[in-house]
Amino acid sequence: MDEKQRQRPLRLSELAFACRVFGALTDYGDSYRRFLCATKGSPDLRLAAHRKALLRWLNAWGCRQFAVAHHKDASKEILSWYGEYSDKLCPKDRRLLELSEPELAVVGTAYEALSRRTASYKKRGEEAFPVSIGPAGAAKILFTIRPRALLPWDAGIREGLGHSGSGASYVCYLRGAKMLLENLAVQCQRHGLELSSLPQKLGKPDSSVAMLLNEYYWITWTKRCAPDSDTFQRWAKWDHP
Repeated sequence: MDEKQRQRPLRLSELAFACRVFGALTDYGDSYRRFLCATKGSPDLRLAAHRKALLRWLNAWGCRQFAVAHHKDASKEILSWYGEYSDKLCPKDRRLLELSEPELAVVGTAYEALSRRTASYKKRGEEAFPVSIGPAGAAKILFTIRPRALLPWDAGIREGLGHSGSGASYVCYLRGAKMLLENLAVQCQRHGLELSSLPQKLGKPDSSVAMLLNEYYWITWTKRCAPDSDTFQRWAKWDHP
């Protein structure tokens, strides 16, 4: 995908396609539902059981830095961070479209602090070196506690969109996602839909709209298999004699 394609608005058909392929290619939706079930849909990382469920989910979503042998260490680090930042973040029901610039600034600070925390330790000879939670781990943890407002990402998404992984770049990522959602809201209105109804319409009732956007990013940048609107139009013509 070139720079022109990267900057253009996301079309509803492209989002729908990406979400359908995401569900077919991965079991990430199932693991996220298990996490929601374990936390009764309202994660509170002060609770040891919720942190345990979080770490299992992070492993299921490919975060290998959270070595199972060091889950207790990671749990303590996450608890310490959560105690410092959970009350500073936006309210749990806040949506990405509603985030203010001051709220985004807090997200950037919290993300930076979390990404530097220790996920596990790696031995080299007789010494043990800390492995950080890092960009992907930090974004995914933030997503679990503010799923309507904050998006996960991975290396493929970061590199595809030209982000470094810093707190400032994560905030820039959220701003870009917010712009895509603003345009999607206009498209939804044009078709008699509510933006908030998209998860239900696309067969993903447990997802937030922000989560749908993450699925689009993952299919587009991590897996590189999202067609553009011209492709859809060409396919549609094949249905007519």
